[in-house]
Amino acid sequence: MHVTLMQAILIAGVVALSNLDGNFFGEMKFREPLVTGFLVGLILGDVRQGLIIGAELQVIWMGAVGIGPAAQLDIGAGSTIGTAVALLTGKGAAVAITLGLPVAVIMQFLNTLLMTSYSVLMHHVDKLVDELKEKQMIFIHIICGMITASVYAVLTFIVIYYGNDAINAIVTGLPAWANNGLSAVAAILPALGFALLLNILMEPKLIPFFIAGYGITAYTHFNTVAVTILAVAVAWVIYLIRTNSIPGPAAAADSQKEDDEEL
Repeated sequence: MHVTLMQAILIAGVVALSNLDGNFFGEMKFREPLVTGFLVGLILGDVRQGLIIGAELQVIWMGAVGIGPAAQLDIGAGSTIGTAVALLTGKGAAVAITLGLPVAVIMQFLNTLLMTSYSVLMHHVDKLVDELKEKQMIFIHIICGMITASVYAVLTFIVIYYGNDAINAIVTGLPAWANNGLSAVAAILPALGFALLLNILMEPKLIPFFIAGYGITAYTHFNTVAVTILAVAVAWVIYLIRTNSIPGPAAAADSQKEDDEEL
């Protein structure tokens, strides 16, 4: 698939939007792979495949969390460019994952360099704080943010528009063993994403629910929606028990004991 000038500009705009999210828009989740995958699919005329690739990337990155001073991967740029290349080459999620991860690392490194360069303005901003010049501080903040988003957009445009033929030649020229390896990586990385998420969320008291969900999914014909509905029902019952809206086993036993005593 050949990318047009307008499509390259719009994809660059998606990357810029993902960068502005969190800096100017709060947490609107524009940088999430599901959202960027949908937008890229809409731009390139394949929303279904864009959503599928975005969902697979979402599974990988849903457990990636920046802790303390450690920088989180730039999932907005990585997922956008990865999805775009996958759709343009027709190679699917394997290519999106393979290219998306290094792009996320490189763009985060670039973002760190830009943030470091902006530190030269901090002494000037300190003076503005002392002088209570709020409008000038806001102006500097906006300018720095726009510069970062523009750099992201320009680099993305160059990669997508001018590098499309080179990327397509590289991807289509991969030998069979390399394609098989990419497919294996695409199958393993979602499991790694879930493992990272469970490493953060899993507690011993939640293990029985994890085992139950795995058993239902693996050994029944229930789809994801059905398992989700069951999980919501179980969570609701647990919530009602903990808020004493319905009696739990211990409360029911005490109530039965009181009734026996009255008799």
